[in-house]
Amino acid sequence: MIYYKQIVEPKKLCIAHRKGKRNPMSGTLIDKTSHDLSLVVAANVVTCGLPSEVQEYYLANKHLIPEAILRGFVLPSLEAPIASAVVAPSALFKAKDTDLATWLAKTEEFAEKHFGVKINLRKRFAIPEVFPWKSVIPVFDPGGLTNRDAVQKALKDSGLTVWEEVDVMKYSGSEVNKEPTLHFIQNSVRPDEDTMEMSPDQLVATGKNWLGMRGYALAFGVHHLATGQYLDPETFTWFPNNRLSGGKVASGFWHPDNRRVGFDWYYSDNRYEHSGSRLAIPVPLLP
Repeated sequence: MIYYKQIVEPKKLCIAHRKGKRNPMSGTLIDKTSHDLSLVVAANVVTCGLPSEVQEYYLANKHLIPEAILRGFVLPSLEAPIASAVVAPSALFKAKDTDLATWLAKTEEFAEKHFGVKINLRKRFAIPEVFPWKSVIPVFDPGGLTNRDAVQKALKDSGLTVWEEVDVMKYSGSEVNKEPTLHFIQNSVRPDEDTMEMSPDQLVATGKNWLGMRGYALAFGVHHLATGQYLDPETFTWFPNNRLSGGKVASGFWHPDNRRVGFDWYYSDNRYEHSGSRLAIPVPLLP
């Protein structure tokens, strides 16, 4: 097989999805097919009319480029039946024009109060320069938390009552993150509008990164601390990647009558007009 030196900038560009070899003298190598495709893609970025705001968004958030490539390069026979959730952001906001500073401060306050972690998120993570939303909620996981820990510390210790149809530790993804993580979601009591009525299977097929159960508990706690309000009082949020056996998928909501946070499940092909999910933008740790 013929190899070429990699000339594209992002060193993480689909590394897990290529079979190139590393030459210690000349750097990272990629195979001929990947090389040829990268040249064609580069040429089409110029000619396809990609909106300038989309180009600016990905230049400011280079760590999201691999996900965008994998999301876009899908064989036609495998495309998701609903494409509305994979469109580029219709509007972008510079960080200084959002309420980012206020919510970072609230998240840091919440982390110190409930996890005993004193942190400056700007110094620990590579905060994006632009966002697809005017208002955001940072979802900070200090690491070392299971689903049970998050429910206890972020919800119950905040004075919120929690109901679980199934023990939250039985879902996939309940294990701890060894490293701290940070994601951003839209600040809205409802799931993202472009995901409403999509099933968990359709959501997974988009290739996007969706908020999970533990992240939801953390976001719920921070949002309640900052506003006194509750997420999903009239809707519920899918956690497409948190599953039980038999195609059962976790979801979360606020029950206004019983005044409690609820975690239950539905089947992965179920679709409801009052259900959706929340895009979670991952933020890399600083070196």
